[in-house]
Amino acid sequence: MSFTTLETTNFPLYAVNVLDREHFLIAGGGGAAKTGVPNALNIYKVGRNGKELKATQVYNFEAGRRPIMNCAIHPTSNILAVGMDNKCQLLELDVKEEVQNSQKVKGKNKVVVKEKIQKFIIKELESKVTVSAEDDSKDDDDVGFQKVVRFTADGQHIVTGGSDGHVRVLKYPSLESVHDIKAHTTDVDDLDVHPNSCQFVTCSRDTTAYDGCFRVRACRFAIDEKKNVSLYTINVPSKFNRKTPTPSYLVKWDCSKWLPQMSQPAGIEPLTQMAISGNGTYVGVGTAEGDISVYIAWNLAPLITLKGVHNIFVTGLAFLPDSPLVNNQLRNEFAVLSISADNTCKVTTLKRRGEYSLWWVLVGFLVLLYLVVMALAYAGFDL
Repeated sequence: MSFTTLETTNFPLYAVNVLDREHFLIAGGGGAAKTGVPNALNIYKVGRNGKELKATQVYNFEAGRRPIMNCAIHPTSNILAVGMDNKCQLLELDVKEEVQNSQKVKGKNKVVVKEKIQKFIIKELESKVTVSAEDDSKDDDDVGFQKVVRFTADGQHIVTGGSDGHVRVLKYPSLESVHDIKAHTTDVDDLDVHPNSCQFVTCSRDTTAYDGCFRVRACRFAIDEKKNVSLYTINVPSKFNRKTPTPSYLVKWDCSKWLPQMSQPAGIEPLTQMAISGNGTYVGVGTAEGDISVYIAWNLAPLITLKGVHNIFVTGLAFLPDSPLVNNQLRNEFAVLSISADNTCKVTTLKRRGEYSLWWVLVGFLVLLYLVVMALAYAGFDL
């Protein structure tokens, strides 16, 4: 297991999403204050550098005075829903293929090679206020902010959670308000939508997802290979005591009964983020200390933990999809992107387990053959 730094930006990062097998985006910013820290969204293409993954920036979107704090991608179109201050902003990602001439050296000669490249353009579309100011006298820079956004699996609705505790359901693409629910008394920390597009789960610091000792910090639905739907949550101590720390827990829920099915201690550092791999096989978590851990989804068995991937708390996680590059050429079981307010985007990978070179297989066979011969000789067989 190892990690690689893919990018170091000049702004803190709060959102990471995978666009396709070859592209992902990261976003964040310094806010409205004139500190010189930009608000932006960058798109990268995944490639390789020897035996490691690398990322090449292919597009930069300047977001003006509004940082992009959260992002969701429409399931069937190139539309992004992002949280910018107290609004849900729709962005259209236009992708065009162009032919570009480049020079390459073949032998002693330089030849012109035509290559297809993708050009990205982001356009701002409609926006909708999703977080109301508690006090009408507040100025534009102090009206709360959207904390999380999700598309339903059928792509027909957008669900947002805000710092005012409200969960709002918007019709897509009109952004017409369908439901406005006062779900929590404090910030909506996280939410996720059931694959049936009819149910969603939210969590907050208030006592609605709280058992006295723990609170739910993040939640994710996942579908396994047998099409079974499970809910995963990370439960952190309601009060953190560094002298006598209580571990956080990763919990798997039975969605037919909405009861915890199993749980797994996940270390004493508070968990901050969670992601599920696209095939439902792995659960990744990030901590307040910048550590990354990955678990087997079906039984919550711990697979790997890597300390100090980031300098401070992890703000986002996303698994790269299975691809010929990630899984076959570089022979990884998985690759998980992570971002942090330390301005870095990193990728953590695990090489395929149980794979050995032909040399080690041959050595193992010879050792085994030797042991068999010695055992037979010791037993008195005439060889």
